[in-house]
Amino acid sequence: MWSYSEIVHSVSDAFQAYERELLDEHAVAGLDSYREIDLHPIAYSGLTPYFDAILREVCLPCTERDLPGRNARDRADLVLLPNGKKSLYDPVDAHKELQQASGTLFEPVASVAAPKANECPPSEAMWIEIKSVPQFRYVDGVPIPNTKYAQELIAGPREDVIKLASDPQIRHAGVLVIVYTELREAGPHDLSMSVRAMIDQDLPVGSPEIEQVEIQDRGGNAWCTLGLIPVRL
Repeated sequence: MWSYSEIVHSVSDAFQAYERELLDEHAVAGLDSYREIDLHPIAYSGLTPYFDAILREVCLPCTERDLPGRNARDRADLVLLPNGKKSLYDPVDAHKELQQASGTLFEPVASVAAPKANECPPSEAMWIEIKSVPQFRYVDGVPIPNTKYAQELIAGPREDVIKLASDPQIRHAGVLVIVYTELREAGPHDLSMSVRAMIDQDLPVGSPEIEQVEIQDRGGNAWCTLGLIPVRL
């Protein structure tokens, strides 16, 4: 149903377009200076032409029995819906509606919490987390070597993989890792090592789909590597 290569290629096109804009503006700082959350709209813009519905900051479905408060639920950065679907079915909200209908005149018609025709079940959506890891990190506007680069490249995606894989209602998921490096070959190599470390820990991941964007070297990073790591569920 979902093509990981098409997804990462679409995001890569958006990053390339954004890099061209920065060059035209003679920007002092580049994409590698952006906070992780500031990269979400760029990824979103690359996917918009290809999907009818893209949601941001979406609560994970979790289980109906837990019924946590919305603020207590983990969230995914992006959720793609299949074409034809306009909204995402939330089993927790549906279950709460059933509870509220209990003992009222609406109880007979509220016996089954099922998705509406235009709603997408969580199991059919694509859930994506985004992580950004630079070799040279900006601190107070100054690029310096990131001494935690290797640690972040393993720990960040690993945490997201565990979160996505732990939800029984998610069937399609991936972690989009954005790596900024000095050398072109470093990004794919380091991403592969990160995936290998997760496989060694028996986490359900596959080989990443990779695209690369050359960026202006403003402080040590000259390449942006985007790797979408499939979470095999």
